[in-house]
Amino acid sequence: MTLKRTMCALLAASLLASGVVLTQSSASANTVDVEKSEVTTDLAASYGLASNIQDGVILHCFDWTYNDIKDELPNIAAAGFTSVQTSPAQPDGTGVWYWLYQPKGFYIGNNGLGTKQDLTNLCTEAEKYGVKVVVDVVANHLNGQTSSVDPELQDSQYWHNWGGVPDDKWGDRNWVIYGEIGMRDLATENTFVQQKVKSYVEELKSVGVDGIRWDAAKHIGLPGEQGDFWPTVTSVSGLWHYGEILDNPGGDPESIMKQYTNYISITDSGYGHSLRDAARNGSVPGGYANWAARGLTSDKIVYWGESHDTWANAYDWGYSHDMSQEQIDRCYANVAARAFATSLYFSRPFSDPSAKENTKIGAKGSTSFTNKAIAEVNKFHNAMVGKKDWYTAENGVASITRQGGGAVVIKGSGGGQVTIANGGGFAKSGTYTDAVSGNQFTITDSTISGNVGDSGIAVLYDGKDEPIIVSDTDTTVDHSDSDTHSDVVTGDVNIYFDNSSYNWGKVFAYVYTGDGDNAVSMAKWPGTQMTLDSKTGYYKLSVKGFENGRAIFSDGNDDAAKRYPADMDPGLAIGGKSKILKANHVWEDYKEEVTTDTGVDTSTDTTTDTTTDTSTPDTETDTKVKVLLGDANQDGKVSLRDASLALKVTVKKATLTDKGTLAADVDGNGNVTAADSLAIQRFDIGIASGDIGKTVEK
Repeated sequence: MTLKRTMCALLAASLLASGVVLTQSSASANTVDVEKSEVTTDLAASYGLASNIQDGVILHCFDWTYNDIKDELPNIAAAGFTSVQTSPAQPDGTGVWYWLYQPKGFYIGNNGLGTKQDLTNLCTEAEKYGVKVVVDVVANHLNGQTSSVDPELQDSQYWHNWGGVPDDKWGDRNWVIYGEIGMRDLATENTFVQQKVKSYVEELKSVGVDGIRWDAAKHIGLPGEQGDFWPTVTSVSGLWHYGEILDNPGGDPESIMKQYTNYISITDSGYGHSLRDAARNGSVPGGYANWAARGLTSDKIVYWGESHDTWANAYDWGYSHDMSQEQIDRCYANVAARAFATSLYFSRPFSDPSAKENTKIGAKGSTSFTNKAIAEVNKFHNAMVGKKDWYTAENGVASITRQGGGAVVIKGSGGGQVTIANGGGFAKSGTYTDAVSGNQFTITDSTISGNVGDSGIAVLYDGKDEPIIVSDTDTTVDHSDSDTHSDVVTGDVNIYFDNSSYNWGKVFAYVYTGDGDNAVSMAKWPGTQMTLDSKTGYYKLSVKGFENGRAIFSDGNDDAAKRYPADMDPGLAIGGKSKILKANHVWEDYKEEVTTDTGVDTSTDTTTDTTTDTSTPDTETDTKVKVLLGDANQDGKVSLRDASLALKVTVKKATLTDKGTLAADVDGNGNVTAADSLAIQRFDIGIASGDIGKTVEK
């Protein structure tokens, strides 16, 4: 990759966070074309994305090339999307979109999206931004011309021969899993077929893929129906899975769907239909869900306002073409504001949807995902992870409140003044500025009132719920709209974990308050991955907002031997003080080191100087401070982390100590600007600029 792309990405991310979309051409005057394969940026933490796919939201880059997705990553991350979903990577669809859903085998092949190397490059780049990659996998069937598929799968034993599903048999579970849906149906109960698919999943993981979307999942049987396909293909560790299940799966729907969630998350297409029907009428759904209302847990559900099936199948059974993007955005906001479930935002193709053949593989779709309303809903979703929700619908208006947090309000049509219940009393009382329109809202124990802007979407929450990570070794600090911040990097209650005797590969802390149905956690089990603190050698986590909660430590897996306290035992009481779990399960208070940087070197020189200085004191010299020029985060070195931090300062997403400000102002003009960030980046790749990297007096 080129440094040019890295620099543009860094600039674009910070400017988009302040409401400015930076194009490649507008940045070109401030870029340098220098090759450096190992240039990395410390960007991921600055976006506040969820740590896993289910807790975040997904951008469906339908039919985009891998390279187009990669180039758009700064905007994708800045818009709050934890994940991107690609179309199928199997060989060798080109032309019309549906050829990707009639693949010829189970391996990453060249197709209209790009090559295996292109997909690898996308995954590598996405990781820098904290963005996960989900790939669509077609496993229920292959290309209709059996002679063109993988020779190892051409034998008749690997195929079903029931023919197409009759119209009156869609409720018959056997027909659903053995019948054809346009292409010949694979015998997915066959162990050889299962191993072929599993090997493909392993290949996807090897190039950096994080999750799988299973096409036509309801047509692949469950254990007890059709073999062990699902336990086999999901046994590859470290991947998230969800299945496309449209409408009714046949048989006993609730029972069947719950069995699927033993292995994968599932789509709630029925509720998406309810969202669109309501939006067409200028309203919102009266109910909060379909499958969740029927007994499934929300942490196994994927919502959408629109999908590629509702758009790309033309008018034979597509049913979102008549709706505007604004209407679909309101549908999306309704579900993306919800707790525990993830939601998918569909990038609409620019093609005429009146015929299927108009939508082509490799054509980049709409970037409406950068709309402020969508980005703010996504940021709200990420900031509210672990907080329960409450859905309320009144007079064509919906509110989704989050326990101990904020709320999202959606009008079915237009904008204007609204008053709606504070469902469950969940949202915190106070006066809020809508993150979308800037309008003022008032939340009381019982109501939410204010003026919803033209987007029809209002996002209300305390900015302090959104952490900004200043550096790897600094404590997480809150930010608000104020331009003034304390220079004291301490004060939060933290928990620490001494891993020297446990030797776990990763350390997670599940932090919660309350018990049973009243429990509220910082993040769903296994909690939040702790960060190794280079200053102390311990793993560390800030528990702001949960200072009087309890903590359970684990390695993030279900190994009972790597968890403390034991299963069913209550967590360790934090008690409002920083704590550490040491060897032999010793849980004790931890004394925090208080660091206050006044910007003045207060070190004491104990050397006795007998020389009498009779000269007149130089007051200007006496007040100068020694700084490592370019070292914005004051960690003793100059790197791209300093460049990233300098850019955050320019858009008021972070603050520096006095000394850090002096160090970051490398051009000496009295302000920290994007030009300073660029100069630090040039230094990092070996293009020296002035005194950067040297200790100077300022």
